[in-house]
Formats: sequence, C-alpha cells, structure tokens
Amino acid sequence: MSTKPLTYTAEIESARKAREQRLIESERSWLTLSGLFTLHEGENTFGSSPECDIHLPGEAVPPKAGTFILKNGKVTVRPLEGLIMTCNEGQVPKRALRMDNEEKPDFLRLANHIMVVIQRGERIFLRTWDANHPVRKYFAGLRYYPVDPDYRIEADFIAYETPRPLPITDVLGNTFEMPHVGYVVFQLHGQECRLEALGDEKGIYISFKDQTNGKTTYGGGRELEAELPRGGKVILDFNLTHNPPCAYTYFATCPLPPAENTLPVPVEAGEMIYQKKLMR
Repeated sequence: MSTKPLTYTAEIESARKAREQRLIESERSWLTLSGLFTLHEGENTFGSSPECDIHLPGEAVPPKAGTFILKNGKVTVRPLEGLIMTCNEGQVPKRALRMDNEEKPDFLRLANHIMVVIQRGERIFLRTWDANHPVRKYFAGLRYYPVDPDYRIEADFIAYETPRPLPITDVLGNTFEMPHVGYVVFQLHGQECRLEALGDEKGIYISFKDQTNGKTTYGGGRELEAELPRGGKVILDFNLTHNPPCAYTYFATCPLPPAENTLPVPVEAGEMIYQKKLMR
C-alpha cells in the first residue's frame, strides 16, 4: 500500500495547524480584532466609559483616556496627561498618525488594546485589537473538509500582457479596481472552470465563490494562494483554501471576490464555515 496519500494528508494538516496557530498566537489576528470605529471630523473620545466614541473596555483603561482628532483627512491623538500609552513601542507622536496602508504605520498600545488608523474609501476608521477578546479566549479551532487529493489540480495559467483591472467591492460597500495578472483554467467535476488571479513576485492569489457558500462554507467566498506558474501551469490545491478575515469578525474590511470568480460547481475542500453567528 502506497504511503504517498498519507504523506500528502499529513502535509496539508500540518499547514492547516500552522495557520490556526498564527491566528491564536498573534496579538493582531482576526481573532483579537475588537472594533472598527468611524472617526468623525473633530474630536473622538476614547476610554473605558461606554459614553466614549471609542470604547476600550478594561480596568487598566481610564474612563476617558484621551481624544483622536480628525482634521482634513489627518488624525492625531491627544492622550490624557500621564497616560501609559505607546506608539510602535515608543513615545506617542504629536504629528499625524501614519495609517495602515502607509510605510511604517503607527500602532498605538494602551493596556491590552492595540490601535491603528485605517482608511477605506473616503471613510477613516480606528481599528482596535484586544488581546483578551472573547473570540480568542473561546476559540475552538477551525473546521475543514477531509483532505481530498482529487482537489489538488494542475491548471493552465494564461497571463495578461498588461494587468486587467476588475471592479471589486468590499464588505463596507466601497468599490474599486484591482489589477489581475492573468487567469487559470481547469476541469472540476466534469466542467471547465476559470478564475481570475492577482499576483506578485511570490505567487498568485485567487478569491472565489462556489456552490457551497452559505451552506457548508462562508457565504462571502474563500481564498487560495499558489506558487508562481511554471511553463504555463500552476498547482491549485483547494485543500488549502481558507476563509477571508470577515469570516471571523464583524470588524474586518475584506474585498469580496470579483463577479467573474463564481464557480458553477461545489468545492468541497479546504476550510468550512467558522461560526454561523459571530461573537462581537
């Protein structure tokens, strides 16, 4: 009896376990994401009091710990005098805070909370993580279909001469374009399938929907990474398909799969639905 399928299964299960460990161990994982607060022009208070614009629960946080000020698209922070709060493990700057899409973004730390300013579309938010978040505390593990070698597929990769911009909508309702570098074509369940792919020097990235969404898998679709194509071929291993961040939290801002990436067949492989009802 060949041991190859067992070896393959062990490799997939090891990769799944590593992903789960990253989610558990990281202070800034999707399991510890605790808030997404819209910043309005002017002053936005933060602290442990529910009356603050930005609520940061915990006995180590003062009822009113300070203020974030949004002015002309820039955000500064004014902590309460004497507050133990850091920025990138150093002093809190008086300049405008660097957002998450800028080089060296400013991560603020207050007790068990981490904060960063983000911009999505025309709106500016404060994203928060809580190391003591109940989602992390009561995390019971990810759920997967059994490993099936038939879902490890060799696909044709067709590169575009110039990247093809496709309209993408995120969970907040923003629409923007993302340049796709090519597409993959493969056979699954007797049908020809095609998926548009993003890519960089590390590999290709595919966001897709299929006929399991909303039933056994997350309704917003799933994601898959693959190594760079060689000789016009690429290996798509759907056993490594995983959920996007918005499957774990209400506070993510995930882009959804492009309309072109809806498969006509079920993909009963990879990660299944996390929870039918998410915790806040």
